[in-house]
Amino acid sequence: MIKRIAIGFSVLLLLVWGAYALFFKPADIPLPPAKELVAEQVALEALYGYSAGPYGVLSNHDITLEVDDKALALSLYYPEREGVFPLLLFSHGNFSDRRQYDRLIHHWVSHGYVVIAPDHLDAGGMVAGITAMLIHGQDGVLRERPKDMTFVLDNLDALEAMEPALKGKIDHTKIAATGHSFGAFVAQMMGGAVGIDPNDGSLIVGSDARIKAIVAISPPGPMFDMITDKSWDKLSVPQLVTTGTWDVEPRFFPKWQLHAMSYNNAPEGGNYLLVTQGADHYLGNLICRLDRDVTPQHDALAMMKVSTTVFLDAYFKEDARAIEVLNSDILGVVTNNFSVLSSR
Repeated sequence: MIKRIAIGFSVLLLLVWGAYALFFKPADIPLPPAKELVAEQVALEALYGYSAGPYGVLSNHDITLEVDDKALALSLYYPEREGVFPLLLFSHGNFSDRRQYDRLIHHWVSHGYVVIAPDHLDAGGMVAGITAMLIHGQDGVLRERPKDMTFVLDNLDALEAMEPALKGKIDHTKIAATGHSFGAFVAQMMGGAVGIDPNDGSLIVGSDARIKAIVAISPPGPMFDMITDKSWDKLSVPQLVTTGTWDVEPRFFPKWQLHAMSYNNAPEGGNYLLVTQGADHYLGNLICRLDRDVTPQHDALAMMKVSTTVFLDAYFKEDARAIEVLNSDILGVVTNNFSVLSSR
């Protein structure tokens, strides 16, 4: 019993220390010089996906999906106009929540996507997140997150019944998993990436054959003894990974390139990477942590909107212009390499 208490106390100290580092202590790594975006506004506005799309956005943030003994709080976002649209599941960052990403999600919906964003066990801030990890373990939280996403997919009909305006708008054959940070790895898990149980070395899996593409925003490299450099060996669907040259944290990710490990280590083919100059993990305070007292990185968000819309439209809508941008250096040329889109 004494040993178990000691282990629990050690885990608590580790989580508090990690949360302090992520939420309060500024990075003390010297950041490399970063180019500013220098481009003609006309050229930027001509980029595919730069501006909002033609669809008005409807949303409902008061949905709780209850089936059997599971209840999951959700946000629904969908186009105002009639039509059948691809579905994006969105997994939030560690200790964040589903409402911290509206700037990006609204952009996707305006271009003709339905988005469903659940709150996971660790949602709701540092205290709620630490409590969840103490109760369920870090591995337990990781196991539950893709189950939340699959739970949503298994109950789309129930969601449509709860939200009549959503009925008939979801294309069940075109579904992507998306997410930020820890949630980006969850999205990758749904496409075949795996974690490692630190207790016995067994695999933590969460793949779902219904997932046809992945958007992974600042996914982690090796972390928590659960994510390793081998985690993406069996990734089986196309993915876009995004990161930036200021996407660092001294204790977990001292080099921004660690966020690109999943791009480098996943199988070749349908594998894309966006790198933006001076973009950090939160785009200043535009995603995940909207309360940060820092300069918002609007140009970096614009490049994320462009690249993610291009990727999604190329794969789900087979748009010729999107495919051209995705497989060329157009973005780098227009932005003078402020943002560069690569593939392998």
